[in-house]
Amino acid sequence: MGRYHHGSRKGTKYRHSTGSEAARRHIQEAQAFSQEIGGNDTDVKSYFFGLSGTEFESILTEYGKTYGPEAESYARNTMYKWRTGVTKMSGMVAKRLFDLLPPRMPERKKYELAESVWLHFGPSSRHAFTVGPQADVAVLAHVVVEKLDQVVLSYGLPENVKARFAWLASGDVVIKEQLLNHFRQLQKSIAAEKVSLEIPVLQKQVLDHPDTTGLVRSHIEIHKHVVSITVDKRLTMEVNEGDPRPMKSTASGSLWWLWVIGAAIIFFLLSRR
Repeated sequence: MGRYHHGSRKGTKYRHSTGSEAARRHIQEAQAFSQEIGGNDTDVKSYFFGLSGTEFESILTEYGKTYGPEAESYARNTMYKWRTGVTKMSGMVAKRLFDLLPPRMPERKKYELAESVWLHFGPSSRHAFTVGPQADVAVLAHVVVEKLDQVVLSYGLPENVKARFAWLASGDVVIKEQLLNHFRQLQKSIAAEKVSLEIPVLQKQVLDHPDTTGLVRSHIEIHKHVVSITVDKRLTMEVNEGDPRPMKSTASGSLWWLWVIGAAIIFFLLSRR
């Protein structure tokens, strides 16, 4: 009786050790999978579990063809628990299932999944420009967008972004390049649009009130980039990189105002015109 009891405890200890080892392995696999697709797999899982019946069936059928009927049966039987979070999907299963997604994914969804990791891990920067009240806004917009593009190209893609792009591209170099170009062009168009909307209002402010307004500044945010643009009364048509030089009070004690105007105020002014 005593030997049986001893053996039972030994068996329990063995099962506990085996279970702990399996749990550690699953955690490591999940971490490795997360890194492979860009460091955040929640958006990918959300997309997967939101697939329609036909799309979902297609994935599971392909999964069975690739990894065998037993793997397919396990996935079908466990799917509800994965959806509800009762059971955590292992990294190995997640990698196998989700590697089947990109070839079936619409282009729009690829851009959405690329954007989520781009906005989180992509490069950030701060820039300053000083322009005259009669400066050509189109020239300024060109300078700004080129500066932002240089940041992306010189900085290089962070590993998280590279991983997500590579996963979405499924080995297709052309698609991978298209994803990067999409965000570069999107960034450029947002920058050009914001400059074209906001800066003419600031220039008009300086031109209409030269006695009281010497400097007017706007901070424009494009994704993780901040561009500070100051309209300086002392300039005419110049577009200079950097902050304006300090202003000095005149002997008569004239006031020079520095207005920091955000995008919300700019759009408010535009709506009243």
